[in-house]
Amino acid sequence: MDAPSPLAFWARRQAHETAIHRADAESALGGRPGYPPDFATDGIDELIMGFGQRRKYRPSAEHQGSLDVRTTDTGHAWHVAAEDGRIQARREPPGSGSGSPAQASVAGPASGLYLFLWNRSDAGQAGVTIAGDPGFLTLWQSSVRVRWG
Repeated sequence: MDAPSPLAFWARRQAHETAIHRADAESALGGRPGYPPDFATDGIDELIMGFGQRRKYRPSAEHQGSLDVRTTDTGHAWHVAAEDGRIQARREPPGSGSGSPAQASVAGPASGLYLFLWNRSDAGQAGVTIAGDPGFLTLWQSSVRVRWG
């Protein structure tokens, strides 16, 4: 899901920025948008592999843990771990689980998971299931809070 060129990178970034602004606007009116599964899956990937890897979003070094993320409708999966203040994230082959055991897992339909991970919906509204110790998920979500000005 890597962008093949700077133009494609920025088009992707702007598409997800616009989608999250839409979610914010609809939320202000009491609604919640739905997104096509492939688009939402790409937005999850953008958050985990793009924003989540940036230094400004890293949790402090004393916080460690791991998380598996999986879309139930597209079969895409990611493994996210923090060690010594560094985020290590990787994509897992579609339909597979993580090769490493995680402290927690979060799974749901791509559209709901997209909104949940971008901090635009709670788990219940999004149809997301959380298993295991949710501590690292909570830490990761509080660290990776993308806001556009």
